[in-house]
Amino acid sequence: MISHRTKRCIWFACVALGVVAFAAIFALTVQGPQESASLSGFFEQKLTPVETAAGGSIWMTIKATIRKVASHLFAVAGIRKWAHTAEFFALGLFVSLAALLYVPRSDSSPLKPRKRLNHRATVALAACVACSLFDQTHKLFVLGRHFDVTDLLFDALGYGLALALVFVPAVLLMAHRGKRGAHFG
Repeated sequence: MISHRTKRCIWFACVALGVVAFAAIFALTVQGPQESASLSGFFEQKLTPVETAAGGSIWMTIKATIRKVASHLFAVAGIRKWAHTAEFFALGLFVSLAALLYVPRSDSSPLKPRKRLNHRATVALAACVACSLFDQTHKLFVLGRHFDVTDLLFDALGYGLALALVFVPAVLLMAHRGKRGAHFG
């Protein structure tokens, strides 16, 4: 069992990393169209498939596989759209972990453990949606950028995956512990 103090330290680290992720998203939003296109071109070049010689090392095979998957994803949408998914996955992961690990000063919550977990997931989702809407609205004030509804979908894919990655195992753990009579904090 994780101690209260350790849980608080991990929670603080998750909050700090969530703020860093949001600051990075903000910094990327402030970029003008040319800087954004240049950065996208750099990553697209790194992820575009390149023919490799047969008999390469396992790392070459893994890199080639990643590049092939990336090229298929880029066929669906450009790298700029998928960047939203990656950015908001990072944000959603840290926000979800912070919500899950939050330890109130007094544990006198009237909510039962399952409802408490649902409440934490809802708060994490609301925070991610607010950040996504802020990101798109903020683009209205950056010269050459505009509000793009499709970006909201790619944002939602990112933070939705992160929330699922954090809260689905928490629910399963709670169900497993519930069978033994223990509860999730």
